[in-house]
Amino acid sequence: MAFFQPQKESFKFLITTFFISPICFLISCKSQVDSLPQESYPKQIRVGIRTTSSGIGSKNKDGSYGGFCAEFLKTLEHELSRQNRQIPVIPKDISNQYRGKAYPRYSGLTAEKIEMECGPNSTFTLKLRDRQDNQLLKSKILFSKKSFHTTGIKLLLNKKTAVELENTPENQLEKKLSALSIAVIRGTTTLQQFRKNGNYYDGYVPYPKIKQKNQKLDIRDLALDDLEKGEIKAFASDAIILRTLLEEGIQGKSGYRKSRQPFKNKNYVMYPQAPNTYLPKLKKQQYAIAINKNTDYAKWLRETADKVLEKPSLNQAKQDIQKYENGGDILSPVPQTLLSEKPREKPSKSDKGNNPFLDPGVITAFITAVSTILVGYWQYGRRNKAKSGSEEVKG
Repeated sequence: MAFFQPQKESFKFLITTFFISPICFLISCKSQVDSLPQESYPKQIRVGIRTTSSGIGSKNKDGSYGGFCAEFLKTLEHELSRQNRQIPVIPKDISNQYRGKAYPRYSGLTAEKIEMECGPNSTFTLKLRDRQDNQLLKSKILFSKKSFHTTGIKLLLNKKTAVELENTPENQLEKKLSALSIAVIRGTTTLQQFRKNGNYYDGYVPYPKIKQKNQKLDIRDLALDDLEKGEIKAFASDAIILRTLLEEGIQGKSGYRKSRQPFKNKNYVMYPQAPNTYLPKLKKQQYAIAINKNTDYAKWLRETADKVLEKPSLNQAKQDIQKYENGGDILSPVPQTLLSEKPREKPSKSDKGNNPFLDPGVITAFITAVSTILVGYWQYGRRNKAKSGSEEVKG
């Protein structure tokens, strides 16, 4: 028990150490939270909303947004408030959807007109090239590590053709699909997958058929016109995008995109028709939040997006995406409640991972520090005891 009987000098040492250690610990925690200099944080976070699929992002008549992206915006605001970051979140329309080389994919991010993009964006797009300068997109953008939806590729086609495919024996399906003329849009991960499996889908046709310089119209119009005229048999895209074409059609824009009635009204269906079943040989794709890679705050923005995507409050919105893709009820508009009016959520288990005091690295550092203090104190006590014993012998 001699270890717990400190002399006056060792008691001072112990008191000083235990006063300084918590201060160092708090400084360590604070440095983990404030990983960027204050001036390096964005002044605003503009989030581009792709409305290609209303199950993920849609714009209401009053100018507000619906779908998963609307919930993401509100949860992002809440997370910034939790971090004590007074950074406004501003939704923006995406105007570069299917508009070819003149308006390439993610141009809003690369031109720094937005900081984030929410929509049916597959992480596979990192392997694509920017259609303006031919550089790989992975050199310009990054995705959140957490995804919010997994989907696959299906076909939009006449019901008669779909029934024929559904009734085709599995050992003859490859031959049937290979002979089918399928429109696929250039500059998409869908075309990338069809090219890799060209033997299985020998009849696919990239659109536009002839590369058009400064194409400003919706390229899908070219393919969908041919589909309705019977010049091609099917149109390929992600299942959730086709679900919007099937159930809701397309809202036109003057000089840019044609209006189209829901394709289900014209006797079209999706193939394969079974939920969560996609075209054979083609990989499933994960949707995540796209971020401009070349900024000082890109890493922080990605970490923040990951924290948002882990929030339990988004679970229902994620389930609604899957329900929508599988042909469930059309999503009702998300109530447009401002963050200031939204009651603060109770900390959830997932929020524990955001608490620096519960970070494994911080805990390990704290335990190491305390252990070092105790060992040092023990050694200090032994030296004092030995010194006292030596003096007694001399005396």
